[in-house]
Amino acid sequence: MLRIINLVFMFTVVVGAVAVYDMKMSTEHLNDRVSELQRQIEKEREDIRWYKAQWSALNQPSRLQGVVDRYNSYLQLEPLGAEQITTLDALPMKPVQLEPAAHDSMGGYAGALPAVR
Repeated sequence: MLRIINLVFMFTVVVGAVAVYDMKMSTEHLNDRVSELQRQIEKEREDIRWYKAQWSALNQPSRLQGVVDRYNSYLQLEPLGAEQITTLDALPMKPVQLEPAAHDSMGGYAGALPAVR
């Protein structure tokens, strides 16, 4: 009887050791994955900083003026006039074409739609 109990305890210890080893390996795998994701995030942040610097360099007024001067014969750009700047109130309203309202109890568009039954 004592021998069976010892065998059960040894089996339990072996199963526990395998479970702990499996948890350790999965934790190491997850730790490696987190490290890889952190490296990717840092690379993306570095790329964003680089793109922002490029954007700032490309949008410098002196550089843009040089591009306009160089390609003005092709682009045929003109300076912005004060009459081109307006407010939203000065724009004409878009005409709305509505269908005549049906003589339904619902009226308008809602009465024209087929009912779901």
